[in-house]
Amino acid sequence: MRSNELAKLAGVTTRTLRHYHAIGLLEEPPRSANGYRDYDAAALLRVLRIRQLASLGFHLDQVAGMLDELDAERGTDAVRAAPHDGPRADELLAELDAALESRIEDLRRQRALIARLRAHDLAADFPERAAGALAAMDRLARLSDVPGFMSVAFSDADRLAMGIAAHLYTEEELAEIERVFTAIVERGMVGEYRRVSVLVNDLPTDADEPARSEAVATCLGFLEQLSDCFAPGNWLREDKDYELLLDRTASAAFNGAQIDVSNRVFEEFARRMEARA
Repeated sequence: MRSNELAKLAGVTTRTLRHYHAIGLLEEPPRSANGYRDYDAAALLRVLRIRQLASLGFHLDQVAGMLDELDAERGTDAVRAAPHDGPRADELLAELDAALESRIEDLRRQRALIARLRAHDLAADFPERAAGALAAMDRLARLSDVPGFMSVAFSDADRLAMGIAAHLYTEEELAEIERVFTAIVERGMVGEYRRVSVLVNDLPTDADEPARSEAVATCLGFLEQLSDCFAPGNWLREDKDYELLLDRTASAAFNGAQIDVSNRVFEEFARRMEARA
């Protein structure tokens, strides 16, 4: 039979047959006088067996070995007695079954995650572990309605930075963010947060030292009221590569004076956290 006839009977395409030939899964038959490949019934059976094993979940690079094993187990006494180092067909099937069970568990976890995302209206493009931090920041953003000196996700640069942080921050770091921004709302500090933010955001690039010092002191006073929400370990270690990137990203929206104030605030606050630790 020709390739199109074989393909039709086996429920595959002629392109699939060519692929089987290319990877050595199906031997190419001799060509007839008119140049067409001439397949026999054995070729049809092999393709049907390949389809069956593939439908079970075997990869094509596993199918050849599986067929050899099955042929050996069904062969003559001499074939069965021949030495063989590979795993038996039933062992390969058991391995596949274990792999599929693992995949099923992964799919169950994925479905459970999707159910939680839908139930709580969470964004599907961010990790679930970041949901609490992002929700707390969004809540403060809506209540304060101003860009924040703590880089709340308001500006485009801050949204970019926090999007990256949501994916790369550890659970501990995200939990700290959630604690801080939740506390600002729950402790009635939104108005103070707004005043501090406006002070920093309105700082001109040529601000003199008294103006900068006032901004630093005001920010530190605000942070001191939230010091119990911060984890010292997040402040006393070396900055990670992604944190350095995020600092540069967030600073893109600041002028020179604002960057100077921000650096001084966080350096001084880090020293205070170290002293407490």
